[in-house]
Amino acid sequence: MPDAADPSNTAQLILEGARRAIATRGPIKLTLSVVAEEAGVSRPTLYRWYPTKTILLAALAAYEVELFDKGLKEAIEPQRTGERRLDAALRYLIRYLDDSLGTSAIGADADFALQSLADSLEPHVLSLAALLGDSLECVPAVSSGAISRGQAAEMFLRVAYSHYLVPHRNPEELLNILRGFAGLGRVLKPRRGAIR
Repeated sequence: MPDAADPSNTAQLILEGARRAIATRGPIKLTLSVVAEEAGVSRPTLYRWYPTKTILLAALAAYEVELFDKGLKEAIEPQRTGERRLDAALRYLIRYLDDSLGTSAIGADADFALQSLADSLEPHVLSLAALLGDSLECVPAVSSGAISRGQAAEMFLRVAYSHYLVPHRNPEELLNILRGFAGLGRVLKPRRGAIR
């Protein structure tokens, strides 16, 4: 967690506070006072950074995309081959919404959660396609020219979103289904254990 005494981290403190407040209360009950309390900053400090709820929510949407990109980069960068990079990305996609939003976000405000997912789809597709690049050529439908890299990235994200909304009974099994579609079943040995 960022240090509250460091002004360069104030915005991050506020955004993390807003994420927690939305996850537990939903956006309708979200007030700047609640966010200030969650973030551990004064209301005047919060108002200097985000003078309105609309500005705060717009900044939060951009922050969520930034967190997605950072997590995805951390997952794929250590991998040496395109197949391993794609596998790491699929593993990340299956768990990232639960890890970042928590399972209570839908219960707190389903309409807001669904709109947030809809708003984040395009930037997430662009990020996934750009960060994986040539690794998406492992997907048989991409390498054959049947679909583009962007379309493959979108399909993988839509599956991850659907898993968040209607969880698969066995996330590891879902991951293996995605691996099969991605053409990784014959390249990578199945991993034992949990998704994490």
